[in-house]
Amino acid sequence: MFDDSHAPSWTPKDIFSSEFGCRIVATAFDGYLIEANIDSLELMAKHIKTATSIVDKVDISRIQSVKLFDASETLRNKNIDGLWIDDASGTPHQFVFWLLPFTDATARQSVAREILELYIEKKIIFGDESFANPFNRDRPTRTTQSGHPIDGSLVRILETYIKTGTASFSAEIKSLDDLKYIAASGSAYRIEPVSRILSNSTPPGDGKEPTIPTRGISNLPVVVIVDGGNSARSYKPLEVWSAPPLVDDFSANQIHGNQITSLVCQGHAWNNNLILPELACRFVTAQAITKSGVSKQPTQDQFLDYLREVAKETKDLSKVWNLSFNEMLPSSNPDEISFLGHEINKISREFGILPIISIGNKSGTGASLLCPPADCEAAITVSGRVASPTGEPSTGCPVSLRGPAPGGMKKPDLSWFSHLRMIGGVTNTGTSYSAALMSSLASHTFLNLKSPTPDLVRALLINGAERTIHSNDLGWGTPWSPDSLPWLCKDGTVTLAWVSRLKPGVAYYWNEIPVPAEMIVDGKLKGKASLTAIIKPVVSELGGANYFSTRLQVALQATSTSGKTINLLGSMKESKDKEVDARSELAKWSPIRRHASPFSGKSMDMNSLRLHARIYTRDLYQFQLNSHHDLAEQEVAFVLSFEGAVEGSSIYNTMTSRLGTSVESAIIEQSIDVHVGGNS
Repeated sequence: MFDDSHAPSWTPKDIFSSEFGCRIVATAFDGYLIEANIDSLELMAKHIKTATSIVDKVDISRIQSVKLFDASETLRNKNIDGLWIDDASGTPHQFVFWLLPFTDATARQSVAREILELYIEKKIIFGDESFANPFNRDRPTRTTQSGHPIDGSLVRILETYIKTGTASFSAEIKSLDDLKYIAASGSAYRIEPVSRILSNSTPPGDGKEPTIPTRGISNLPVVVIVDGGNSARSYKPLEVWSAPPLVDDFSANQIHGNQITSLVCQGHAWNNNLILPELACRFVTAQAITKSGVSKQPTQDQFLDYLREVAKETKDLSKVWNLSFNEMLPSSNPDEISFLGHEINKISREFGILPIISIGNKSGTGASLLCPPADCEAAITVSGRVASPTGEPSTGCPVSLRGPAPGGMKKPDLSWFSHLRMIGGVTNTGTSYSAALMSSLASHTFLNLKSPTPDLVRALLINGAERTIHSNDLGWGTPWSPDSLPWLCKDGTVTLAWVSRLKPGVAYYWNEIPVPAEMIVDGKLKGKASLTAIIKPVVSELGGANYFSTRLQVALQATSTSGKTINLLGSMKESKDKEVDARSELAKWSPIRRHASPFSGKSMDMNSLRLHARIYTRDLYQFQLNSHHDLAEQEVAFVLSFEGAVEGSSIYNTMTSRLGTSVESAIIEQSIDVHVGGNS
């Protein structure tokens, strides 16, 4: 499609329709992927040449070119030889394969047979058996008519593909010739190489090593730490459970695992020269990351199967996962979601987990863009920042990677100190350590809320960060300062937080929100307000540039002195501006909507405010849906904060009094004296 024809309203559904033996199956390559019956190609070509209707002519005028999908598209126009890096050790190379999303049942069966044949011929290998089943689960097995046993993972993948038309998997390939054969087989939509997963001035701390908490341990929140394991005996009292290891003790990066554990449990104590909250945690150990130089690696599918088993076992223990690891290199296709990011997103959404993921560190490659799985939609992606001489968050860390992420996402979400002291008294720099601090804060936020959801916790943390404008280096900043915790309202502020379910295509309004008296000075609005809203979106299984199929538009509105509706926070222009402008300037399809602004004296009707929200959709044909009416309600988390014109005002008491029984405290334990600090 031409550059000005990317809006969903320009989808060429009239000329590419079942009437002419074809259908649109997905967005792809700044355009669309069309599935056509070969016998109907001549009919379709004739129709395009002779079209007379307005809708057909509009479709034709918007299309820049049409070409057959072949191996060059599968490889995204990359030289296949460049994807194969010779390795003297002779170990197989890992690749991720996304299968072509056919809707025709016969075509799906053909692709499945092709993949099965490649497996039988050992052109694709599903990884070393030592990583296959650490939890010793009963796994489905199949045997072909010729007596060949089939890997249980392959059975699941092919059954999913035949049923839904979409599937992706990672596998090992022995030779470049085998990779070329697979690329030319007509079964793959996308092939990408897998890079290895790695754990990633004034000293940040000094003095004796901190002592481990011995009282009140059972009341501490729990973080699942997926890393190199924990061999430090000093932290065993805080370990709730150790999952069966995916990698053995010799191969595991236990030094890094111990470091992350010490920061999750006692980051503040190790770094007593930095301004950090005094929050201790317990943890679950999941030993899954190897140290540098270990050649035998689990495939990404084996790694993800392990994470899913850990999620099943820990779903009642913890909702916060610390993932301080990244692939060595940015995605080879930076406009598309990575396999690892997409699959971790699916696990987190299924089990209600909030992943805290490091953005990655700069290496000798010269790349600066984030590394998977930092493009996981449901996660808080954390970058690094240095400390000021007084121990406060300052500028971006020079070794930290940066955003943005594919699909229109704004990444990183947040940032924190990356040069830290940890177990053994050593100091290191990396976004692995920033993520550990964030995991501790997120776990305490979950613990203190009455009805937490991952997106509500994420919204509270983002809303509490200091930046009003997103940065590709720092995200929205750091969500903590000495006078505030994410689940509490600091003096002079009030926060409303809630989760709603919205039907796509319907305009929703929260009316009669009082204008705080502490924000009215000489009849005008003064002070600050911020609004953060996060939708739990519908996403494409192909992980393409059009990853999100639902989006949220939201604004805090008031009435002008002339009686017109005005937007105080949020412009509501996303659905009105040109698509290319709305995507680049307004991050139209980002699932996180963050609007914040100071008011120095705005004239308006001071009676009340209202919140307006609406969900929009696109590309629903890929889910076999005809319109937004076929979609279920979408979950959205909202956080709305007000700050009075005068520091330390009684805005919290005023607001709760005016709202009365319409609201309740969101935290588990309320302060007896609300003047000390109100509750969100």
